[in-house]
Amino acid sequence: MNAGDESRETAGITTRLIVAYVRDQLGGAAVDELLAAAGEQRPADVLEDEGTWSSYAQKIALFEAASRLTGDPQVARHIGAYVLEAQLGRSQRMVIGALGSPQQVLRSIARANVKFSTSATMRTIETSPRRGTVGYRLHGEHAPSRFDCDYNRGLLSQVTVLFGLPPVRVEHRTCQVEGANECIYTLRWPALRRLAPRSRRQARTTVTEALRDQVTELEQAVLDTLGAEDLDRVLERVAARASTAVRAQHHLLALRLEDGDERLIGDGLTPELVRRHGHSLLERAAVDTTEHDTIVAPVATARRRYGALAAFLPAGSGFLPTEQDHLDAYAGLVAAAVEAASSLAAERRSAAVTHALLQLARTLAGLQSEEAIAEAIAEVVPTVTGAQRASVFAWDADARVLRTLAAVGFGQDTAARLELQIPLGATPVLTEMLERPGPVELVQGRADPYLDEVLARFGSTRATAVPLRDDGQLLGVVVASMARDAGIALDALLGVADQAAVAIARRRLLSAALHAATHDRLTGLPGRELLHDRLERALADHRRTGRLVAVCFLDLDGFKAVNDREGHAAGDRTLAAVADRLRAVVRESDTIARVSGDEFVVLLRGLATPEDVNRSAAALVAALAEPLRIAEVGDVAIGASLGVAVSPEHGATPDALLQAADAAMYGVKRAGGDGYALAQR
Repeated sequence: MNAGDESRETAGITTRLIVAYVRDQLGGAAVDELLAAAGEQRPADVLEDEGTWSSYAQKIALFEAASRLTGDPQVARHIGAYVLEAQLGRSQRMVIGALGSPQQVLRSIARANVKFSTSATMRTIETSPRRGTVGYRLHGEHAPSRFDCDYNRGLLSQVTVLFGLPPVRVEHRTCQVEGANECIYTLRWPALRRLAPRSRRQARTTVTEALRDQVTELEQAVLDTLGAEDLDRVLERVAARASTAVRAQHHLLALRLEDGDERLIGDGLTPELVRRHGHSLLERAAVDTTEHDTIVAPVATARRRYGALAAFLPAGSGFLPTEQDHLDAYAGLVAAAVEAASSLAAERRSAAVTHALLQLARTLAGLQSEEAIAEAIAEVVPTVTGAQRASVFAWDADARVLRTLAAVGFGQDTAARLELQIPLGATPVLTEMLERPGPVELVQGRADPYLDEVLARFGSTRATAVPLRDDGQLLGVVVASMARDAGIALDALLGVADQAAVAIARRRLLSAALHAATHDRLTGLPGRELLHDRLERALADHRRTGRLVAVCFLDLDGFKAVNDREGHAAGDRTLAAVADRLRAVVRESDTIARVSGDEFVVLLRGLATPEDVNRSAAALVAALAEPLRIAEVGDVAIGASLGVAVSPEHGATPDALLQAADAAMYGVKRAGGDGYALAQR
């Protein structure tokens, strides 16, 4: 550990939890007593900033003070268990919850632990669908503390709550405080399908909700900077908010601005490391270090690359799967902030332009579709560029065509303008835009025949077209045009185009992240929460139309033997093959979800007769009757036990139908499997 890193051993979520818990239990005045008793010199608002880091000793002193004030020797355990109730650590909840199950969290426990502490190592000893064992060992000369052990117990107890289960039962019989080499925690929890309906509803918080919170926080972190007149202040503020995207021990923002000036802003790194790693980020977008694990995201717009943003954890810690995506999203927003701040500095001579750019940034942050983004961009282009007309196209990479999303200033020709599509091959300009990011000037009579005809059709003498690009890929095109031969403020148009590209790319990233948060990573099928939402909508359709809704609860026969005999990798390939078989026999309107290890639920909606239910159930069982061809294994025989519940006969709510189908499935299982049965009334 580098000199100075001792003060960066405990993440701010822990100090914030301690302060929040004491305030909740004893009132605001008790917080001052807590800090005084712990010998803490920092004010409460610093300790409540999740970006603040502390030493291990400071953490233990706060726990000891909290125990004395509350009179509770188990206060550290209660504080750890308070993490979800207090709605803290949204980014941690999102990246940990996105792992998909308690078992997967425990398999990644070493990387998850670094979100709370770098003064100790956690390791996975063993896991199964209903239990796990975790080891925890302090580093260096730190003295083991019962408070630290109890805090771990509290945090670990909440692992299952992220997935709609009651808190984990945590046993701690081997402890460093008593002289052991490491603490051993044994965790037990019930199967996912045994969860009570009320608990499941209460648990429908975490991953998707935290993801929305995360994106909002990222956008607000950048928007908060846009009114600043001093570019250096903008950069300091966005660098300070980097922990909003990824919780890490250090962050480093390295930028080279348009005038060639460099800005290297490090969080907790020594000046020498800031210089060395900063220059490496600027030159190679990478960091050479054996002392830290790092992830790096480029800070760039379609027009230029400014530098990179890096997050650092102690070597061997590792980052969780979704954190690279989050850092990429924030780095894109930083680039937009730099671009917007630079544009504002150049355009302050015009109050109208300044207001329009600020309003555009705030408007784009709240829009949820590419069509709405395109409309906002088209509306602002005339104000900031002096153009009379504006249009925004989206590039359809599959159809190889530009489609108009929005157009303003075309009067009675607007409807015809919105219908305009430009296929690849119609004009060499489109081919050029696919290959390079620069703007293209079009003048009637001097463009190619196709674009000459388009300009003439809509009464334009000249136009400037700017590609919207992200990560080298064409997203669309924004066009500013004039009915008379007059200039267009190109710098302003480029700035608007950059904001448009960032907004569209961010919406696509959010859509992809939401998909990852609500779908099973292995099979790509919807997860339990998305299934519940679709089942609620299907029941609403049933109440309106009377058409049947059926829930089929499917458990694989013989999967455990395959998994034990061939190994987990072969088991994973088998589950993916099962998902493909099921997809082949259901309609597009139906939903297949993976709800636990080898259990699937198929939602059949809009069925006309009971015969349709039986026919569909038989088809699902038959789909798995034939052996599956699994790579590196060969043919694998997997059957299915299927329970079916139909609304309203077996229940009128999602939970009632799932429980009825689950019970029917177990009846088939007890009878030997390989078949289906309807639920009992």
